Amino acid sequence: MRDPFNILVAGVGGQGNLVCGRVLAEAAMQTGLRPVVGDTFGASRRGGSVLTHLRIGETDWGPLIPKGEVDILLGLEPLEALRAAAKFAGQRTVAIISKTTIPTVTANNKPADYPNIERIIENLHRLCKQVIVLDAEETLTQIGSMKMLNSYILGVMGSTTQTPISLDSIRASLERLFGADSLNIVAFSAGAKVSP
Repeated sequence: MRDPFNILVAGVGGQGNLVCGRVLAEAAMQTGLRPVVGDTFGASRRGGSVLTHLRIGETDWGPLIPKGEVDILLGLEPLEALRAAAKFAGQRTVAIISKTTIPTVTANNKPADYPNIERIIENLHRLCKQVIVLDAEETLTQIGSMKMLNSYILGVMGSTTQTPISLDSIRASLERLFGADSLNIVAFSAGAKVSP
């Protein structure tokens, strides 16, 4: 594992970025690693940008990930993922991105200005080493709520070989937070079955 290993969660207010950071930090601690979390907020209460920086290592690191140093980018919203990639992604970045769009406050004023999803993905491919695109809407609708996207994307991340945090550690952290019978665990399990 690279020290520090850097995970960046990008989304909009209300998507559960902070929950992702908390779950991954707790899972990292259970694995014997030292996580440092830093959050940056736009107008998050009104659907603005939210970034959660998680740096995992053997020692403590500053909370914000330097430019070009993201190892895994979790994109809960595609345009926010692209904005984050433009600032923080590099040659080693693996991006795990949801295709489900949630226009931010700025885009809500001019809905026609939201870029085409295929162009967003094309640009992410230019900025990152690997891009895993998820179409989770049908699965999450069957589970009962798109609000479980954060748990779903954690399941996908936990099943990749790029993460130093095991799938079991992430699941245990989610169970401590939400309970073993939560829809979050159902969404996490569905995400873990996705072949990136």
